[in-house]
Amino acid sequence: MSCGSFCFLLPFLAALLVAGDEGKVDGPVIGIDLGTTFSCVGIYKNGVVEIIPSNQGNRLMPSYVAFEPDGSHLVGEAAKNLESSARIFDIKRFIGRPFNDATVQRDLKNLPFKMVADSDGRAAVSITRKGKVELKRPEEISALLLRQLKAQAAEYLGQEVHHAVITVPAFFNDAMREATKQAGAMAGLKVLRLVNEPTAAAVAYGYHQGEVQTLLVFDLGGGTCDVSILRRHADTLEVLATSGDPHLGGSDFDQKIVSHLRKAFSKKFGDVSFDQGALDRLRVEAEKVKKRLSTVPQAVVKLEGLVDGKDLSETLTRAQFEKLNDELFLRALEPVKTALKDSGLAKSEINTVILAGGSARIPKVQQLLSQFFDGKELTRSINPDEVVAYGAAIQAASLSTHGSDEELRLIDVTPLSLGLQTAGGFMTTVIKRNTPLPAENMMIFSTHKDNQETATVKVFEGERQMAKNNHLLGSFQIKGISPAPRGVPQIQVAFKVDVNGQVSVEAIDSGSGKSEVLKNTERLSHERIEEMIKEAESFEKEDQKDFERAEAKLKLKLFIRSLHHAAEMALEDDATTYLGAASEGQDWLVANPEAEAEEIHEKREELEGNVPEMPTAKPTGGGEIDMEGHDEL
Repeated sequence: MSCGSFCFLLPFLAALLVAGDEGKVDGPVIGIDLGTTFSCVGIYKNGVVEIIPSNQGNRLMPSYVAFEPDGSHLVGEAAKNLESSARIFDIKRFIGRPFNDATVQRDLKNLPFKMVADSDGRAAVSITRKGKVELKRPEEISALLLRQLKAQAAEYLGQEVHHAVITVPAFFNDAMREATKQAGAMAGLKVLRLVNEPTAAAVAYGYHQGEVQTLLVFDLGGGTCDVSILRRHADTLEVLATSGDPHLGGSDFDQKIVSHLRKAFSKKFGDVSFDQGALDRLRVEAEKVKKRLSTVPQAVVKLEGLVDGKDLSETLTRAQFEKLNDELFLRALEPVKTALKDSGLAKSEINTVILAGGSARIPKVQQLLSQFFDGKELTRSINPDEVVAYGAAIQAASLSTHGSDEELRLIDVTPLSLGLQTAGGFMTTVIKRNTPLPAENMMIFSTHKDNQETATVKVFEGERQMAKNNHLLGSFQIKGISPAPRGVPQIQVAFKVDVNGQVSVEAIDSGSGKSEVLKNTERLSHERIEEMIKEAESFEKEDQKDFERAEAKLKLKLFIRSLHHAAEMALEDDATTYLGAASEGQDWLVANPEAEAEEIHEKREELEGNVPEMPTAKPTGGGEIDMEGHDEL
């Protein structure tokens, strides 16, 4: 039997829950900012948040790992200080991504280490240890960073640590979030919650403050730019909108400096081929220069024996640095504008603008942001490098018996609408974009055909009216539906999005009890989400025409079906008339696949005028939803 369809009967919106309903764990829970360039760990203790330093007293740990040929490895500062191509960094950019991902391919040329596709097509780092080639997935490398932070916390607290809250960029998709949780498990940590980085920053400033405020968090880190707008009231922090740029951060500013210094060196000494070691040194120096230019108007770069014994000596001014990165700085404002538009708020309605991420220290970034908000003073009383870990530690405390007695409830949102493909190819939204998390919505469907035993559920995310223009998250079949006339069986389709933003869809046939579940959906990347939102706006008129055409075609098909049912119940002469009209309608649809909505309506009205009044027929199942988008009647 071919896979069939469902008929929409009744929607039911389940109550939205807030985070924090789980039982608290007995023991410390740490908050971790697993960053692109630096990572940080904190704990809520004795009424305050403490950022936990390393043995060397450093509160930030470089997100570097180095694999030595002898089989050993270094983590953090020791790995970063190692002048070797064995150093792995910026690994967060690749976690949960397939190797053929556009972001991975774009970054390959700037990496001193080798990335390849593993057996599952995922991005992996190729290393050589003890003479053998090994592949290390980003989550395995991230696990080494997390294990180091875990050990750091355990030594500081004087007891074992087994639980954590870890922050992620707001637009991390399912695969990236799941890979982050796997990294935690590999490090011996049970990840109780994944919290979006800008939300964590808002928590840091929102704790112990009860007044209602609307906050905008601008989080510009080493690899991503995230913006969230939140409303704080009582003990609840509700996310109103999120946006961002997944390929904009400190590493991109560094790369601009590297390119500038490389060109300057080539002008003096000709086209000198740079070896990987020289590029590595340039990259390290570029990061230092960037930081110095945040406090002084100019900085000197001196690298002895960079290539072939030739030295590099250059002076870079803040004005030059700003000119090099002008386009990147302007890009940083785009997520701010998008988040404001999505929230429906004017910039004058934002009470507080919070800075997070090390790159938010850059004076030009602060200047542009303040100017955009008409001179508003930016909030940065908590170290921008530490504010995300600070907020994660507060949220972690609410999940531990060793933490705070007070609980700040977080309500995050879905980045895109979630729904099903419906009759005519429509997108029927089940959970709307920017719905608070965790979220549930259940709809009841029925079969499209008599005695249908199998149906296919296709799940999409996106804002376009036609399902084909949205992103297919996955599909599954529910089999063993109890045979019955069309429209009789009741099949519940429930969508769930958990507090970590991960989606599952379950379909249950109430008659047979058969059920199927879709999990581990391939969610879109941050950049594709932004593209789809813009596409939905630019194609709005075109989508409306497609919608009207599909709707008209569906109504004509239903009328043709009703003609067939009427023929079964009518006298011979009338039955011949009904069947003739049905055949004419079917032939017309085949001959006019691109007909506009008005033409289709006219054809249906013509057919209706050419047949006698129809007797009572079987129900047509109005509002039928076709899970596969079949064209058959």
